[in-house]
Amino acid sequence: MSIVIEWLLSILFPLLLMLVLYLFFIIYSPSFEEIEMRRREVGLLLLGSLSTMFLNFPIFIYKNYFLAMNIGGALIPIVLSFYLMKENNISFYKMLAGVSLVAFATYMITRVTSAGVIAYFPFYLLPSILASLIASLLYFLSPVSSAYSYSISTLGVLIGGDFSHLPEIFQHPFAGSMGGAGLYDMVYLAGLLSFIISFIFVKKSRRDRKEIILKRIDKEILLAEKFVENKKILLGIEEDYRMLKEEYDIKKARKIANNIIKKIGRALKNCYADEGERIVAFIIDMLIISCFSLVSALLHFFGSFIYSFIISFLAYQFLYFTLLEYLFKTTIGKAFFDMEIRNEQFKKADFMDSFTRNAIRFLDMFALFYIFSIILIIISPKKQRIGDLIAGTILVREKCMQ
Repeated sequence: MSIVIEWLLSILFPLLLMLVLYLFFIIYSPSFEEIEMRRREVGLLLLGSLSTMFLNFPIFIYKNYFLAMNIGGALIPIVLSFYLMKENNISFYKMLAGVSLVAFATYMITRVTSAGVIAYFPFYLLPSILASLIASLLYFLSPVSSAYSYSISTLGVLIGGDFSHLPEIFQHPFAGSMGGAGLYDMVYLAGLLSFIISFIFVKKSRRDRKEIILKRIDKEILLAEKFVENKKILLGIEEDYRMLKEEYDIKKARKIANNIIKKIGRALKNCYADEGERIVAFIIDMLIISCFSLVSALLHFFGSFIYSFIISFLAYQFLYFTLLEYLFKTTIGKAFFDMEIRNEQFKKADFMDSFTRNAIRFLDMFALFYIFSIILIIISPKKQRIGDLIAGTILVREKCMQ
């Protein structure tokens, strides 16, 4: 019976942490915004890691040695950690000190076994508790402590639990992945748990739901004033906005806000990429990725032909879309139709925009192989798929940017 309970707890624990984080975000959104944790970042941490927890990115291949990095369990937490460090101006020396202490503690409690690098309960809680204590000392009551504790916990566990044990692991032929347990990996769990522990003790602030709605609509109206040419539509939007400000019932306010967004979406319809063109562009891109994957499979980069093709296809897909959309705002397929990626304010998408929409691309793939996302593109005001909705990105025609 105790084994069953322990197994259930191990399954439910990450999901419980994710739920707690999401509730904190809903209730205390201003505190999250203070440390640059908005819809995009929270969505990446929760949905992005969930949809990529079974995907591994190869980083080292030699004879019988194969080392990869799990996207959901390691790569996403790493990217998010460096993002939070940069956006919160956390000094290099504070990061170095915190990561070093957590890495040392992690190294002391982890062991290399036939199943990989493991730590036993309750010792695997130590890195998160230590990171939270250090964060509280350096950033007492400030929300920045949550960003700091998440970063040093994630990087410290990765260094102390994975990198420091590589000499032992490579003493024999090895095939494995850092963060390979995905949501259940110590790297992912340590970061999530340390963030929650730290956030409990910070000075939090809440925002009125009406204020959140108005702030969102203010951005949409500024966008409409810049790109909508039909002034009659603008007059109608201004009337709806006046009604929104005077409405105190949240449900009615949301309904009015949604109507405003739909009107703006219809007015900018010709700016958003057509769903048919998006599908053709996607097919072109997939054919290109498949060609590179076929070469890798023929060379047996990762073992058998089929296994090499699948691993290559998933890895190249993530790299292809993320890097091309970040560096050039488009891909080869999209360029045929003069389409490019922008954020919802029609500004150039940054790295986190591209990284997030393409990490969640795998969720789009799993949702009836893009069928659900195609339906979303057709019915949503801004023609957004799941990844776009989380990342806050849109696919637009270049002519609207001129």
